[in-house]
Formats: sequence, structure tokens, C-alpha cells
Amino acid sequence: MGSTHYTITPVSVGTLTIERPQFVWGAGWGTEVQSPVLMFYVEGGGRRIMVDTGCADPAQAVKYHKPFVRKPEEEPANALKRAGIDPTQMDTVLCTHLHWDHCYNQELFTKARFLVQRVELQYAAAPYPIHANVYEAPTTGMTPAYSKTKFEVVDGDFELADGFQVLFAPGHAPGMQCPLISTAKGTYYIAGDNAPLYENLEGNKFGRPIPGMIYADLGAYYETFRRMERVADHVLPGHDMKVLDQVRYG
Repeated sequence: MGSTHYTITPVSVGTLTIERPQFVWGAGWGTEVQSPVLMFYVEGGGRRIMVDTGCADPAQAVKYHKPFVRKPEEEPANALKRAGIDPTQMDTVLCTHLHWDHCYNQELFTKARFLVQRVELQYAAAPYPIHANVYEAPTTGMTPAYSKTKFEVVDGDFELADGFQVLFAPGHAPGMQCPLISTAKGTYYIAGDNAPLYENLEGNKFGRPIPGMIYADLGAYYETFRRMERVADHVLPGHDMKVLDQVRYG
């Protein structure tokens, strides 16, 4: 996949309380999961890349979305600093998708180029009504957090750098994109919210892997899962506390 090897550092900027079935189809109703809001810092070959940029502050999150708590050390600028990451030195920010818990705080990354799939940016502007709130879409009267971001719009798969591929991965969102990253320990695939928990990968009585309940095209979602399993040695979920068991991957 390339000769460059990267390391991947997960950074938590708070904890959401999510109904488990929202993340895992067929999980028991009435059960909840404590889920970190994660950024992933990728470094190697002279590149500094951030995958997603976190969510709103607790007041905004609780008012419009889900129960959310954030410790002072999890304030995005503080969390990055504690991990030894300088957001002003990022060369690229890769937006997996534009849901509210993945695209705030972009103003911290002052020198980065921001990459998003064209279909995601288009859908986020006027999604189906059941998805409008999670996008903080203009159709709800809200102003999305990324409204002042200058995006570079991409279409489909592309190679961002040697050993760092970006795969078009529709599923949880119609314009999802997921990085496939070469490391000394094999290829890592950051699944984002296509597989928010390791439980999605383990599966249940409805199959393995198992999608979450938020999607626009179930067929595309399953095809993304099939491709993920073909290309990746390791998968990092988008909202699993266990991801934080390691300080660094690769």
C-alpha cells in the first residue's frame, strides 16, 4: 500500500450518552452506551493529518442533540495539547462526514486544507427531514459549524499521501469517507460512525458486521462493510471507549 508508515493517536473531547440500538441494529431497546467523541491524529512521512474535529460544547449538545459531558482537560484545545498535538501544524483535516459531533472546532486548524466528499456536502445542505437535526442543516434554521470552512471537495476514492488512502464509504452518511492507513503493524481503517462500536464488528443475530440505525442506503452500507473487511488488517470504531485503551496505534 506504500512504504510510509504512520501512527494514529485517538483524542477524546467528551462523552455522549447514546441509545445502544442507534449504534447497533438489533441491540436491546432501553440500553445506553457511554461513547467518546473522538478525533484521530495521524502522523508519518512528514505529514500531520487530523481525521474529524469533534463536537459542540455541552450546552449546545444537550440542547439540540444528546446528553454530553466534557471535562476541562477534554476541551478540544486542551485535549490536543495534552496529547502533544499542535492543531496549527496540521496540513490536512479529513472530514469523515458532517454530522454535528464530527465537524466542530475547525477554526483551530488554521493552516490545514479540509477535505470532504461532494455528495456529503450536498446532502448536508438539505438532508431528509429525519437526518436534518444531526447535520444542524440550514433546513432546520441552524447554521452548521463548518459554515465558514473552505473545503476542497473530492469525489470517490483518492490517495492522500503515500500509505494513506481515502475510501468512499457510504453507509451511516451518504458521503462518508474512511481512511486506510499503513502502519508498522498493518493497515488500519478508521471506520467512523459506519462502525461506531467494536460490537458492530462482532455482529449479532442479524449478521456480522452489523450496521447502526442511521443510514440513507442500506445496500451501500453493506457494500462498504464488505470492502472494509477486504482491505483492512485492523478497524478502529468511531465512538468506542475501548479505542482509548491504547494511546497510539501503529
